[in-house]
Amino acid sequence: MGVGNENLEVAVFRLGNLSGNSVIARSVSVSDDLIEGLTRFASGEALPSRILIYNGKEGELEDVRQALLDTSWDEHEKTKFLHTPKIEIIDSNKKVLATALAGASEIANVSQIGTVKKGYQKEAMVAEEENVSEPDEEVSAKDLGFVIGEDVAQEKSQAFPQPTPAVAAEPEKPFFQKASPIGFLEKIKLTAISFLSGLRIKKEGIPGAPSRQVWSVGLVVLGLLLIAGFIYWWFFPKAVVTVYVAPRRLEEEITLKVDVDAPSPDFSERILPGEVIETEVSGDRTKSTTGTRLVGERAKGTVKIQNGLATAINLSAGTTLISSGDLRFTLDKAASVSAALSPSEPGVANVEVTAANIGAEYNLVKNESFKVGNYPRAEVDAVSLADLTGGSSRDISAVSEGDAATLEEDLTEELIEKAKSELAAMVAPDKFFIKDVIIAEATSKTFSNKVGDEASNLKLTLTLSTKGLVVSKQDIFDLAREELKDKVSDGFVLRDEQLSAEFELTDESGSEFELEGSFVANLLPEVKPDELAEKIKGKYPLLAESYLTSIPGFSRAEIKLKPRFPGRLGTLPRLSKNITIEVSAER
Repeated sequence: MGVGNENLEVAVFRLGNLSGNSVIARSVSVSDDLIEGLTRFASGEALPSRILIYNGKEGELEDVRQALLDTSWDEHEKTKFLHTPKIEIIDSNKKVLATALAGASEIANVSQIGTVKKGYQKEAMVAEEENVSEPDEEVSAKDLGFVIGEDVAQEKSQAFPQPTPAVAAEPEKPFFQKASPIGFLEKIKLTAISFLSGLRIKKEGIPGAPSRQVWSVGLVVLGLLLIAGFIYWWFFPKAVVTVYVAPRRLEEEITLKVDVDAPSPDFSERILPGEVIETEVSGDRTKSTTGTRLVGERAKGTVKIQNGLATAINLSAGTTLISSGDLRFTLDKAASVSAALSPSEPGVANVEVTAANIGAEYNLVKNESFKVGNYPRAEVDAVSLADLTGGSSRDISAVSEGDAATLEEDLTEELIEKAKSELAAMVAPDKFFIKDVIIAEATSKTFSNKVGDEASNLKLTLTLSTKGLVVSKQDIFDLAREELKDKVSDGFVLRDEQLSAEFELTDESGSEFELEGSFVANLLPEVKPDELAEKIKGKYPLLAESYLTSIPGFSRAEIKLKPRFPGRLGTLPRLSKNITIEVSAER
């Protein structure tokens, strides 16, 4: 692992073979950065259990080593080691040799570095040859430096060729000598110039081919585009990270009063000032009837009344006649029956009768015998002169009391919901509308049919006058905090948007309204967005989500990147100010 000021370079070797390398932007935690880099090489095999650190100052490398030694590697599923990895710092001499060998292997296929030991070389034995031979031309004494007839001292000194000084033995050099940085950069420069020169296409060979200037401009434009793309990727991406947590629910039952005339809240007495708002709503509703009623016709006919008494009898209209089957008929009109002339000749009278109830069972055949009123059948009776007919019955749909009550209840609930919407629209943003406390009074109510009427549908038109209660939103939230403050656990925070109140009206007296209900709070963990954004900046979404699991009550996270880059470019923004953290309760 190469430690730089802004990046970490991670390379993984397995059995001496390079598996891959990666560059990770540094954050405040070196261990998290290394885990992020190792996650990119995740596979089914365990990672090598040795970590080598290099490329930093000696004191900084020791701090990095201590930070890695303190890391619990077992807690991370995607970084599996056979055992706790051994962490070492590469010596600077080894780093120099490794860098030299890497450069030499690319330039001249050098595979190792070593030193040549000085050995003794035996001089080759050259066979002696006679080096005396006769000159091809005659040589004079002057040519050999002798003077004839002159003083040698007076002669100008003649410079004889000086022997060539022996070349000093060069010091022993290592087998591979480290090149100077300037020379290495010069080689790169010459190589680049040679490469660009090779890109030039002669116009004479290919007519219309671009000139060297065109290629240069193209390369400059390409370089500018790459730089602009990098700047955009680094500075402009945005991210919205929504962390869903399981809230901790608190509920506190409470009885409070809303006083329209109160000037200010009294939390100790649980009294809040409020106001009444009013609206009128109306509507209609139709439902099918569920009641039934039996309707039909009564059987009618003529009977002959026989009086066996010695005196005449007078029968009033409505006198009951009972058949042998216990079916009752009544006289349509009053009748007078004369006395019997003899035991064999009773007094008779023909009268019209009608069945007491509807139904086909009252249709009786001719000569049916009847008991008349309270007279014994042996003294006075009646006989049908013909069939009694016309009786019938059937069930019909009719309005029942339950139909009317249900329809009124349903329409009232519908109109109350409508009134809640209208009242809520009248409330200012800084006010709290107690929506469950609605006082409704019917001012108009009209049914299309009465109870018992034959009808398949029943329609109700209803008008309600409604009232609602409104209090200050700040007052209701302050009262809730006052009631719940001793129940909020450490590490959790109570937010206004996570508070709700449910109340019912129990009593109304003039300007005071007594309510019973409860405060319900969904406590969320206390999260510092700036610190969290600083922790996850530059990380891949999966690694960032893995870090977010450390938040108490964490359920899941949604990470939205704009724009979304492909592959390894798809990290969270590198600048924490471009990351928006939102904490929401899991529903």
